[in-house]
Amino acid sequence: MAVGQPAALLVAVLFISPLAAGLLGTFVQASAGADLLRNLGEVLNDPRLRAALVLTVFTGGLASVLVAALTSVVLVSAHGTRAWRALNAALPPLLAVPHAALAVGIAFLFAPSGFVLRLMSPSLTGYDRPPTDWTVPDAWGISLIVGLVVKETPFLVLAAVAQLRGLDVDESLSIGRTLGYSPARCWSRLILPRLWPRIRLAFLAILAFNLAVVDMAILLGPGHPPTLAVWLVQLVSDPSTRHVAAIGALLLTGIVIAACALVLLSERVLGLMAARRRRNGQRRPGSQLARRLGQAIAWILTLTGVLSLLMLPLWSFASRWRFPHAWPSAWTLQHWTHRLGSVFEPAVATLFFALISAVFAVCAGIVWLEAERRGRVPRLDSLWYVPLLVPQTTLLFGWQVWAIHAQLNGGWLVVMHAHWVYSLPYVVLILATAWRELDPRWMHASATLGVGYWRTLWRVRLPLLAGPVAQAAAVAVAVSVAQYLPTLLLGAGRQATLATELVAGQGGMDRRSMATLAVLQAVLPLTAFVLALRWQRRQRFAAPVAVVP
Repeated sequence: MAVGQPAALLVAVLFISPLAAGLLGTFVQASAGADLLRNLGEVLNDPRLRAALVLTVFTGGLASVLVAALTSVVLVSAHGTRAWRALNAALPPLLAVPHAALAVGIAFLFAPSGFVLRLMSPSLTGYDRPPTDWTVPDAWGISLIVGLVVKETPFLVLAAVAQLRGLDVDESLSIGRTLGYSPARCWSRLILPRLWPRIRLAFLAILAFNLAVVDMAILLGPGHPPTLAVWLVQLVSDPSTRHVAAIGALLLTGIVIAACALVLLSERVLGLMAARRRRNGQRRPGSQLARRLGQAIAWILTLTGVLSLLMLPLWSFASRWRFPHAWPSAWTLQHWTHRLGSVFEPAVATLFFALISAVFAVCAGIVWLEAERRGRVPRLDSLWYVPLLVPQTTLLFGWQVWAIHAQLNGGWLVVMHAHWVYSLPYVVLILATAWRELDPRWMHASATLGVGYWRTLWRVRLPLLAGPVAQAAAVAVAVSVAQYLPTLLLGAGRQATLATELVAGQGGMDRRSMATLAVLQAVLPLTAFVLALRWQRRQRFAAPVAVVP
């Protein structure tokens, strides 16, 4: 007996049912009390909506454009250089660190009393006290844009790197250079047009996240007005305004759909322009200055992320750090010893949800891909992007309604299910390529020896794919650790994790305590990635375990 259709269908039901129930529940809430049109009019007439809407479109849209532009700059200017390998090594840790922890580090880096200004003061700025000209977070949302760009650019770069292996980049560059084109024109005419369709869904997921992010918007975004997603979370906590929050969530979904449609339309227009440029045959020498500038931008982006992470342990161990000193003048363990008791339960809960959801996500991903390989279920890659494209507010507002009716709201089971739903897409998408491309002759040889299906799976297929499985498990852990809104809404305040404690401490907790929480939240996924990397290296040259019957 092999992995068959019933097991795969169970995975699909557990994955799709909360998404469908969430959308339906949000729509039901939006129609509660009166009717949908009247509730919609109430939301549209709210004076806070316009400011929140403008801020959301500005921060989310600009951050997404910058992510796409910087990804192109990094690929064109750094690929094939000495810096390329170093950048590839530095980007995964930035991808692993949760959004909230990175947001805290960015705030420590660029605040008026932050590390950047300390390095330049007082010799270059003349400041002997923190300036009062700006704050972090700022009223324009620039801090939020910086945080989103630093966090999401590594994701798109690594997604592009994974797809470049199938595009014969070196051969395309060689052909283009032979025809007299500069490397930049080779990229713009030969490589990027073929790369974009492969990373389109990844970019749309980034766009949807940037428009609907909550935890980073609370930590780095302005509070008056907040972004639309943060405003909706504030409204849903009051039973009298739940219908307004539900209408706003549907409106936010409409904004995401419109933004995605605009990207697809822009793709058509840019595609026509690119086709015309390919036909003109113009050749110009490449600019070495532009290439160096692009590499400098890539390094500045990476350095910003790395310094943001280094700020966390610095502040957590700092006893005295007066402005404008570049380094603390005294160190202490007091912040850790005083907070260990209060963060023990959130840390244990975070670890519990991360491990359980990762184990179940990896098992479910293997079940689905095995059923797909054997032709029991169709290939539905786009299905896994649904929770990544639909705003969490839209899904979770309705999901919370059904959880309350089922008397599950606040329980660990519904929270773990939510973490699993958001972890599973990453697991399937990471495993899919390796699972589908594994040489089938290994299985044929095993079958020739008379070995059964399950023994072949456990002794041949999984050992050969141990690296991707470990990587998928590490990503699932990172996704679970970062889940703020599902834990907040479905946990009903009774399932405290490091993410909820960190965001809840914004504005009311001192820097050292915030840094301690952020370090703990960052350490868990980083540890998972280190263990996965060590396991992958250990298995790289390992042969499959003997399968002699």
